[in-house]
Formats: sequence, structure tokens, C-alpha cells
Amino acid sequence: MLELVKASLRGADDEDDALLLQLIDSASRECAQYIYGGVPDYDLAGAAKNPVHVPELVNGIVILVQADYEDDHARRDEYVAVARKLWWPYRNDLSI
Repeated sequence: MLELVKASLRGADDEDDALLLQLIDSASRECAQYIYGGVPDYDLAGAAKNPVHVPELVNGIVILVQADYEDDHARRDEYVAVARKLWWPYRNDLSI
């Protein structure tokens, strides 16, 4: 996941790895909150429930990491809207 994120960002290098890993964790938690209504205990729910292991959800996570990495607060809402459109079909309350 880290390499995918770095490939999508301009100017990210190895010195940014710790920050990017934090942003990936934050974005995956935001995704889980949106699709599951909370962040599950992946030890109990299974790793497959972790959004970073669901290819269709990864693009939205990458978008949020990009928004936070660029630290552009004015555009973050736009990035979140795009990510949520990608995540929408996977929401638990939609029974898909």
C-alpha cells in the first residue's frame, strides 16, 4: 500500500514513509467508519474486512492520503466526496 501511495504522490520519498503510513492508517479508518459505521476489530472480523485489503476501496484511501499529504484544507472536502463515491457501494447499510 505504501508504494502505491508514494507512486500517486509527487515528491514523496523514503523520508516521508512514517508520515505516509500514519496517513494510510487514518484514511483506512475513515473508510471503515464510512462503510461499516465503525472501525471493526480486524482480529475478530478478519483481515479481509480491512479496507486496505479490498482493491476497490484502496483508490479512495489513496485519494484521502493525497489530500492530507498535500495539506490543502480547502480541497479536502472535494477529495472526501470523491472517496465516498468510490466507497458508497460497499457500505454495510446498503446490504451489498
